[in-house]
Amino acid sequence: MGSWWRVAAGRRRVFFALVVPAVLAVVATVVLGALTASSARALSDNVKVTQDLVDGNVRTLSQVQRELLRLQASLDPTATDADRIELSRALATQRIQEGTLDYQGRTLGDSDLLARSRGLAAVWSRELDPQVRAIVADPGTLTPQSASTLRAEVMALELRYNQLVSDAEILRKRDAAAANAATRDLVRDTRLLLGGLGFTLVALVVLVAGMIWFLNSARSAQLAQTARLHDARALLQRHSVAVQTTDNLVVITDELGRIEWVNDAFTRRTGYDLADVVGSAPGSLLQGPDTDPATVAFMRDRLAALHPFTCEVLNYSRTGEPYWVALEVRPILEETGHVTGFVAVQSDVTKRRLTEDALRAAKETAEETARAKEQFLANMSHEIRTPLNAVLGLTELLLDTDMGEEQRLYVTTAYQSGVHLLALVNDILDFSALESGRLELESTAADVRAVIAQVFAMLTPIADRAGLALTWEADGVPSSVLTDVVRLRQLLINLVGNGLKFTPHGSVSVRASFRPDPSRLAIGDQRAGDLVLEVADTGVGIPADRLDRIFGAFTQGDASTTRTHGGTGLGLAICRRIAQRLGGDIAVVSTPGTGSTFTVTVPVTASDAVAGTEVETRDGTAAEGGGQLGLAVLLAEDDRVNQMVATRMLRRLGIEVDVAADGVEALEAAAAKDYDVILMDVNMPNLDGLSATRQLRQRTGHQPRVVALTANAAEGDRDKVMAAGMDEYLSKPYTLHDLRQVLSQMQASPVG
Repeated sequence: MGSWWRVAAGRRRVFFALVVPAVLAVVATVVLGALTASSARALSDNVKVTQDLVDGNVRTLSQVQRELLRLQASLDPTATDADRIELSRALATQRIQEGTLDYQGRTLGDSDLLARSRGLAAVWSRELDPQVRAIVADPGTLTPQSASTLRAEVMALELRYNQLVSDAEILRKRDAAAANAATRDLVRDTRLLLGGLGFTLVALVVLVAGMIWFLNSARSAQLAQTARLHDARALLQRHSVAVQTTDNLVVITDELGRIEWVNDAFTRRTGYDLADVVGSAPGSLLQGPDTDPATVAFMRDRLAALHPFTCEVLNYSRTGEPYWVALEVRPILEETGHVTGFVAVQSDVTKRRLTEDALRAAKETAEETARAKEQFLANMSHEIRTPLNAVLGLTELLLDTDMGEEQRLYVTTAYQSGVHLLALVNDILDFSALESGRLELESTAADVRAVIAQVFAMLTPIADRAGLALTWEADGVPSSVLTDVVRLRQLLINLVGNGLKFTPHGSVSVRASFRPDPSRLAIGDQRAGDLVLEVADTGVGIPADRLDRIFGAFTQGDASTTRTHGGTGLGLAICRRIAQRLGGDIAVVSTPGTGSTFTVTVPVTASDAVAGTEVETRDGTAAEGGGQLGLAVLLAEDDRVNQMVATRMLRRLGIEVDVAADGVEALEAAAAKDYDVILMDVNMPNLDGLSATRQLRQRTGHQPRVVALTANAAEGDRDKVMAAGMDEYLSKPYTLHDLRQVLSQMQASPVG
């Protein structure tokens, strides 16, 4: 019994000696299997993340930026190349559409970024692409102003794509950081796995004979784990290469903001090695005298609050070279939410900032040049008009006296030369206003027939002297149309005057018609359509090779035209710009030796209601009136020659006038006597006409009508005098007819 027990006990000892280690080995194997599976899954996930990061570039969107920049560069109004613009537009459209495809969601790594890409594509297709197509279809529509606006819009879209690319890059770096964290966890698990393998090896040594199969299994597991460790090291190496080779500057700090690590791009850009910056705060190394203090304070507040932020800041390299970076800083969080440090990704945006500064400086320079040009033209106009008022006024008065035939010829020639000089000044001012876009249009009711009649009444004396016939017809034209009647009349004056100038014999005719446009919306009894004005002459005509330049500034049909007929070469250029500002255009058909026909087409809204009396008076259709004017008039004028001219003209109208030499004397005279009208010069010493009028309007009691006399005739000058409280505007030089007309208006509507 005892022997059996001893044998049984021995067997049990052997059993336990074999089975317990075997069980332990089995348990260890199960644990190792679980750890191995977990490690395999982690490695698989990391490989996928890494592959996504490698594939996750934003090359397509970067190409969108490049094509938009090329398009922006091609929008040059001084050298418009429609083919180049179309090529840039087509390439930009292709890249933009590629950026909206579904697979770009995987490239960008975020559905919101894909949605933003599609939103930017919608902005392109809805707002910018139609404008570019229109320019390709008609390059002539690309003006400096429209080019500047469109280039700014293209640049704005490119900047938004730039931000999208930056956000995608940041997302890729964030995913790379997450992959690195996962890899660190994998290394920790691997260490546990190595411990389990050690235990398994001990168990296998104990179970030398009976657990050979287990030893073989453990050996296989060891080989597999070694392969996985090799893959893990390769993965870590790829992550390191990705961070080291990026052009973005990467800085990792501890929770106190002290630098722990920087990549090679940081070293290349700043000149600081890792050993130079470890333990230092980035701001203490990189910020300089021109770094914005508000931006620095913003960054410090966000870091203190442990919040992520983005901004642009001016930094300095080790050698003192300034550079701009777009900075994104995010905290590094543990699983518990504790912040262990910060990662900062910096993109060098120095070139973009320099470009923006250069564009801003160029814009300011252009605006300053435009202001200087405007001021120069205004000054020159004033200086020319002031003596010209005396020349034209005195010669006009002289023509109304008894003179010999030779004397009348001389005076007439001087008067006509003065009128011609005035026309040149007016053309230059009108062209300058149209070219700068400062010409404001008004939409008022106008009777087209009355406007044509006014123009013909003005130009008939010229036609009679030249022996030319003037005719016009306006069948089917509505009695009232909405348009800028002043500019419409200017169009007709320029075109009919041009026809008279270049027609040695025969006639000049005007034909007005209305062409309804059912595609445009009409309200009530109003009809939408085009007013068509055809001005035909039987003059010298224009050669076919000159037609393409006839509407250009400072150009005429022939090099000898200016010598033969005079002029600035601006008349037809002004006509085209006015027609285009009114929403229409002008065209010409001409045969040398036979004549020319100019056709103006202007969109208008027409009705059968007759234009009101107020409109007719403002447009100059009211009768001039004859006889003497019974008005008490005060003339405020500092120039003695112009005092004499105005006084003589007023006496011709039957008016005895009092004279004040400046605004102070004018106010004193107005306080002492109730005048019906004050002719107020705008530029006077001591107190100018505008200030004097403002003070006059602040007084109680009798208020005379005030008419501005000024040599300033640029666009907007009338608005200035009206805003000061004046009632009418008379531009120097003025004629006896002009003075009679404005005083007749004042007499018809006196002020108490």
